[in-house]
Amino acid sequence: MVRPFLRARATIATALLGALIAPATQAADFPAIQPQQFVEEGPVEWGSNWYLRGDLGIARTTPTELNGVTLSNSFPNNWTIGLGGGYKFNDFLRADVTVDYESLYQKSGVRNDIGLPCTIGLYQPNPLGDPGLVNPIYSACFPWVRNRTESMLTLANAYIDLGNWWGFTPYVGAGVGLNVLYQRVSSNWYMYNGVPYAGVTYTDPRTNATYMANWDTKYQDTYVRFAYAFMGGFSYDIDNHWKIDVGYRYANMGKITGVDRYNNVVSTNLISQQVRMGFRYVID
Repeated sequence: MVRPFLRARATIATALLGALIAPATQAADFPAIQPQQFVEEGPVEWGSNWYLRGDLGIARTTPTELNGVTLSNSFPNNWTIGLGGGYKFNDFLRADVTVDYESLYQKSGVRNDIGLPCTIGLYQPNPLGDPGLVNPIYSACFPWVRNRTESMLTLANAYIDLGNWWGFTPYVGAGVGLNVLYQRVSSNWYMYNGVPYAGVTYTDPRTNATYMANWDTKYQDTYVRFAYAFMGGFSYDIDNHWKIDVGYRYANMGKITGVDRYNNVVSTNLISQQVRMGFRYVID
């Protein structure tokens, strides 16, 4: 009885050993599981052809006289400052949007250089002579001017770059856009004795008709004008990111209205001829 029991026990042990070895043998047939690979992502580039720009300029603005303010007739008589951004499509074509501020006509105070004869009366030198003859009585008058005229010029521009020569890139361009023109103007005239000219009355001795003098002007408004410009200049590569830009710009900034030194209404194109220098930063 002992031997069969021993044989049975050996058989059971052999079966158990086989059951343990079989899964291990099967597992060896599967490829090893590889650990998951994590790829570190770098920063996403915003763009390699975009650029930012900033410019300062000197300008000659016309008309040189408006609303009691007289600018120098030579170059320069004004200044500009601007910012912008653009995109370079290829080696020859790029475009940008620029916004430029220009302080046009600024004055607060008396204008002693614009003394004008103002009529304060009428008289008939010879009542028995020509009945149509009447002579004016004059006084000297001067304006007290308060003038704030400013421009914010926004242009969409396109440029043709004419090749790169030892770091220098000449270009030509044109732009169109809008000019926001702000005017706050008052001009009050005074006689030489400090009495306001507005309100002075005088009578025609022939007809007894009464006249009242008033040269004063005052208005305030914001206008939006169509504008366009033509440009030409060159840039110089400082490095892969920075460029110096030097150029000339002719800008027609739309109609402007005011009065000249003789108090006549003036409506003409506002022209700004500018020499500008700035920097362009290429985003890469």
